[in-house]
Amino acid sequence: MMVSVLLATCAFGTVAFVFSQGFGGLTQGFLYGLLGLAVPVIASDLITESFYRDDPLLTPRRVNIISFVWCLVGGLLLAVVGGLSCLAGRPDLLLRGVLLTVFSSAGIRVIVFSVFSTRRVGKTALVISTQPILLAGAAYLLLPGIWQVPAVFLVAVLGLVLLGPAILLLQISRWSFGEGEIKIIPLFRAFVYAWAEQHNGPLEEQLAEISESMKLEMDKLVFSDPFGVHLGGLVAPYIHPGPFRNVGSSGLSLALTDGLGAGETIVLHGVSSHERDMVRSDDVKKIVSALKKAEMGKPSAYCSPMVRSETKGAKASCQIFGETALFTLTLSPKSHDDIPDTVKDRVREAADARGLGAIVVDAHNCLNYEDLLDFKDVENLVIAAGDALDKAVSLPKEPFMVGISRAHPSEWDLNEGMGPGGIAAVVIETTAGKNAYIVFDTNNMIQGFREELLGHVASLDYVNAEAMTSDTHLVNAIGATDRGYHPAGEAMEHGKVLRYVDELLSNAKLRPAEASFTRVAVDDVPIIGHKGIELLRGVVKTSFKVFIRTAVTALPLTFLAAAAMALLA
Repeated sequence: MMVSVLLATCAFGTVAFVFSQGFGGLTQGFLYGLLGLAVPVIASDLITESFYRDDPLLTPRRVNIISFVWCLVGGLLLAVVGGLSCLAGRPDLLLRGVLLTVFSSAGIRVIVFSVFSTRRVGKTALVISTQPILLAGAAYLLLPGIWQVPAVFLVAVLGLVLLGPAILLLQISRWSFGEGEIKIIPLFRAFVYAWAEQHNGPLEEQLAEISESMKLEMDKLVFSDPFGVHLGGLVAPYIHPGPFRNVGSSGLSLALTDGLGAGETIVLHGVSSHERDMVRSDDVKKIVSALKKAEMGKPSAYCSPMVRSETKGAKASCQIFGETALFTLTLSPKSHDDIPDTVKDRVREAADARGLGAIVVDAHNCLNYEDLLDFKDVENLVIAAGDALDKAVSLPKEPFMVGISRAHPSEWDLNEGMGPGGIAAVVIETTAGKNAYIVFDTNNMIQGFREELLGHVASLDYVNAEAMTSDTHLVNAIGATDRGYHPAGEAMEHGKVLRYVDELLSNAKLRPAEASFTRVAVDDVPIIGHKGIELLRGVVKTSFKVFIRTAVTALPLTFLAAAAMALLA
């Protein structure tokens, strides 16, 4: 970055002086770019870095980038004024342009460091002023004529340059939301810390201010052989794995997979929405601990075949293990996101009326760009689940075999939307044939990919299957994509995915099994909640409008006023 600063400042300095003074100004322009711009900028960066040692966001590289951006903006400004100086036949205008360029450094640094600095006001002010002071000192030594103007003139130009950033910051900082719990600048700073550096503490503190406490539930279905040897299991937390990266419960599937041990734990997306995002990542440990300590119910060696039902595009599967019904729900190929909690509650009621427990899984397996789920879909999902339950209950339960396998594709990671859990398969076999649950540790699937997967599995003589995702949000806010992440199948070669599915199904060695179920609840867990979601939406919508409206008016007008005074007075 230092080389880039040297090249930019020397080039712009040379161009500006050549424009203003002809080729006779080439040497002076080069020296001013080197000694008047590059050296003060590099020195100020070294000083700034000493103030922000160990800062997770304002790293040396980012401090250098801030200065490099100013070098481009300030250098271009200087070159433009050099051109105007030539056209007007007034070489003295270039000196005014140098003055304006020096002061513009202060304007940019006021905005950036006022928002992102976590140091006290005095230190932040010192960091902001260091670069403009060094630039001004260098200009005084190299171009002493620049300061041969009244002090009131200098103060007025500087004041106008700083007025725009001051109006912008004051306008934004005076806005608060809720009962004053959320202020825009600290929230934005915390968000950037979490997004850029996975430093989640500040954002979680902000979210805790608007959180509400709730009892959170998780369902667990464990498979073991007739001798009690653990074969693996399914976990469906009714906790939303968000909001993004490692904030809150975003890494829930990873924590459960690693924390429960004793065979493969396949984490499903229990029906839940962003209202049930946990606000503190440390609380995930409570969830893992509660599941580890939970006592399992009486095992059963009998299950029904997996059956399906569809109502106006709403699809449900049901398979009964002992006294527990496992449901999967989807609207695929209709684009949709999270299925609302009311569906889970009503499906549970239907199962309870039959004397059964219910694990209600949102397959979370079809997203284009819009969430098209509506009230009619909710009703149709409930109806489809009820019909599937009726079919499953009507069929005899019989001994079954289970096989579980997992693959960790080396070709894909968080950047392609693949979480650390990779792809897993649970195969159930009864006399009716084999069915499979394929689970991707991703956030949703692209539209049509589920159908491609199920068609492939059917070609392998499986009588039924479902392809699902864990909805991990570890993959969110990574890279530049329209959604902020890649759903399964978007950045993954489909042929390779299908080969992994073949491998998973082949490696799922079937063994006679029993299934046991338990439901675990953890009280008083802080979540974002409905109020918090609405509040955050209001923050984003309002603050963005305020920022744009203020920035496009205050910044250009005040800078043009400063430029007019510097060049015309």
